[in-house]
Amino acid sequence: MEIVRDLELKVTTAGGQESTSFLDNAYDTYKLDPKSKNEVIKQFVAAGLETIDSLQKSEELDRTRIVPVIKDRPWIEETRKAVTSRGAKEMPENVYEDLNSDLIILYAEDSPKNIRYFGPKDLEKAHIGRKELRNLACENLKRLLPKIERRGANGLYMITAGGDYEASILLLDSVWTDLQKEVNGDIVVAIPTRDLLIVTGSEDPQGIEKMKQIVQKSSAEGSYRLTTKLFVYRNGKFERFKDSSLENR
Repeated sequence: MEIVRDLELKVTTAGGQESTSFLDNAYDTYKLDPKSKNEVIKQFVAAGLETIDSLQKSEELDRTRIVPVIKDRPWIEETRKAVTSRGAKEMPENVYEDLNSDLIILYAEDSPKNIRYFGPKDLEKAHIGRKELRNLACENLKRLLPKIERRGANGLYMITAGGDYEASILLLDSVWTDLQKEVNGDIVVAIPTRDLLIVTGSEDPQGIEKMKQIVQKSSAEGSYRLTTKLFVYRNGKFERFKDSSLENR
């Protein structure tokens, strides 16, 4: 184990395989609740050990554990810049596709302790075609998610499902078909962080204003931040909701 710099560790196995652990998210989580420090460390150590174990075994992707992860579009470039700034010789390869002009669908392998982003070579090795990937990942997501629940009233709701994949629920059309009758106008959603999914209606000014307040607070204070933009559901797709007060933020 080598401390490379703040929030970065390099781990070398007895067999000479190396992996890098970035602890930015762990530190953000700790800052939200300093009393949880031991639990945060335990979780990230377990995830790190699982990653090392998978490197040693060179196992194929488990097609039953592939899930879609929603990220904002700058995530790819920001990740590459972060890796470059830390002296990495190779850029990470990811499998992803566009969701809209602001969001991408990144594909990953979920496990009880970790989530691993993978590259095109992993997909080929597992004999999984790009055309089947999204449907496969969404079906896995529906099976792996805890029960999807709706909280709130009067046209403003929070959708919860365990805390890890709330943003990915954007891909489950059946959820939005059921919710349409509960809001005034078209469905508008916010995903300021990975674990926070807020819903209101496009013709509900009070709901939109409350949603914006939640977005700004969560974006400033939460961990695993995503985007401050709002999105509207029309014709089976989520596109950016045109709201003049958010355009320049």
